[in-house]
Order: sequence, then C-alpha cells, then structure tokens
Amino acid sequence: MQEHVNQAKSYLWLTKGQLYPETEGFAIAIQDQVIGTRNYRKYITKENTGSDKCRRCNAAPETIDHITSACAQLAAKEYTERHDTMGKIVYQALASNCDLLENPEPYYRYNPLPVLENQRYRLYWNNPVLTDRMVMANRPDVILIDKQARVVQLLDFSIPNGHNLLSKYEEKISKYMPLSVEIKRIWAMDIVYIRPIIMSVTGVVPESLIKHLKELKLPDHLLHTMQKSVILSTCNIVRSFLNME
Repeated sequence: MQEHVNQAKSYLWLTKGQLYPETEGFAIAIQDQVIGTRNYRKYITKENTGSDKCRRCNAAPETIDHITSACAQLAAKEYTERHDTMGKIVYQALASNCDLLENPEPYYRYNPLPVLENQRYRLYWNNPVLTDRMVMANRPDVILIDKQARVVQLLDFSIPNGHNLLSKYEEKISKYMPLSVEIKRIWAMDIVYIRPIIMSVTGVVPESLIKHLKELKLPDHLLHTMQKSVILSTCNIVRSFLNME
C-alpha cells in the first residue's frame, strides 16, 4: 500500500469479522479486480463478449474502477446514497459529542436535520453558506461551529477509488480554502479548519482520515462503522450493476 494509507485500519472490516463470508469474499474480489465486468471478460478471460463499454453509460470501458466510482449513470443515486450514509455516521457522532442529540439511532435509519444547535454548538448538514464575495464551493457536507471557542470545522466527504485518495484530499482542501477565508471574516471566527473525510470504495483508510477523526474527538469504533457501510454499499452497487443487461 502507499505510504499515506494505514494498512492495519484498512483491513478492520476483515479482522472484526462482522460481514457475512460471501460479502467478505465479494469485497476481496472487488479489491483484487477479479469481477466479471465486460472489460475483464474480454481482455482477461478472453471471452467473445463484443464491446467492453459500460452497459449503463456506454462512455468508458466497463472496469471495476468505473463501476465503483466513475459511471455517470450511478452518480445521482447509488454513489450519492453511499456518500450520504457515511456522512450521516459522522454527523450523528458529532451531534452526540456536542450534546445536540439525545437518542442516537442506527446509521441506516438516521435522517439528519439541516441544523442542530445548543448554547455552545451549531451543526449544519448540507447547507449553503451565504458570502459577500462569490465563492464557487459554498456547500460543504457538514459545518460544526463552536461558538464559545470561535472555531469552525468544515467537513466534506468523498469515496473515490484507492489510487485517487491523495489527489481527492488535496482537491477538497483547495476547493474549500476560499470559503474558509470568507467564513472566518464574516462570522468573526478565530480558526476555520477544513477536514476532508475520505475513504476508498473498498474501505482503504488514509492516514488523514484517522487524523481528522481524532481531531474531531470522535470515538475509535466510528472508523469501523464507516468502513462497513462503505463496503456494503460498494458490494450492493456492483451486484446490482452486474445483474443489469
């Protein structure tokens, strides 16, 4: 694995043993890219399959990387649901930490409110920020404001393929830097942090994710919950895709 990836944490889902064996095997096959996509069948197993183009978008070769994160036809629903599910896990944990939520629910049932607030904290889910100056990226997934400490945390989630983890992280930092400057000025805050929360489609964990979860004072077990949700979502996406004709 690359040096910016934590190998031990990336395999929590295997060491914890909380997935069905069939799901574990399917997830490993996705990681190893030995899934019967059109591209795999044409060039690896040498079957006479005709075109290797994606059966959904017909715009790119149907590889496992394309199915798990790059098909435009899956972006609006399947990828968004996977993204939001991981985000809800983090949002609910932040709400609990800040005494904004009394009764946490299982993540697959939780529907976050757009705003939660008490005397010290305000927590936003998917809300745009109004600024004086034009800012192209003004809607991070989560904003946590500590009114007492005058600190803002901007969180944005992403679930790319493994080889894009580092570039996606750098992209998020660059994307939200103008917004962080505007928030600090308009809201009169002392510090605005940008925390990209990124995990690969197969649960690979970059060191940056571990670092940011600690900075947000979130519990250690949260990482495994996030990873499990991502892997289950990815497996469901690939299974459903392969069943289409």
